Amino acid sequence: MKTITVRLDDNLAGQVERVQREGRYASKSEVLREALRLLLVEERKQQLRENLQWYLEDKEALQEAADAVEDRMVVTEEALEHVDG
Repeated sequence: MKTITVRLDDNLAGQVERVQREGRYASKSEVLREALRLLLVEERKQQLRENLQWYLEDKEALQEAADAVEDRMVVTEEALEHVDG
């Protein structure tokens, strides 16, 4: 395990100490590790939301392009029928 030194303002440090004293965590380090885990989970969720939004926008754009191509195919087929007919 790697050690990282962190400086906290008095208010934040007091909150970390309070959470640790309340008995849920064995040490202040555990409080901070859990906070970082939660932060990283939220960051990942945000990335996934953004990726999903891009996917949905791309999917919509691809569907619009496919619809436009299909419409042109119908017009082209009709034009070919008139030429052949």
